[in-house]
Amino acid sequence: MNDKKLTGMETFWYVLQCIAFGAGYFAKIPMKKAMYERGLVASMKPAESFWYVVLCLCFGAGYFQKVVVKKALSEASL
Repeated sequence: MNDKKLTGMETFWYVLQCIAFGAGYFAKIPMKKAMYERGLVASMKPAESFWYVVLCLCFGAGYFQKVVVKKALSEASL
């Protein structure tokens, strides 16, 4: 018997947690990095800095999201 395999419902809830609950957190990180670079927030938490680097390693996803927000912030402050 293979006890390491997840049941159907366990797999469903695991995927839902990764998509729904993590999506908001990971979408926030590049925005906060852009705000940090513009001086709008005092600091980033160590976990946020770590995940920003991980997002950047994923084909630059974090960096490209940050650039868009930073551009919008610079245009809003004109």
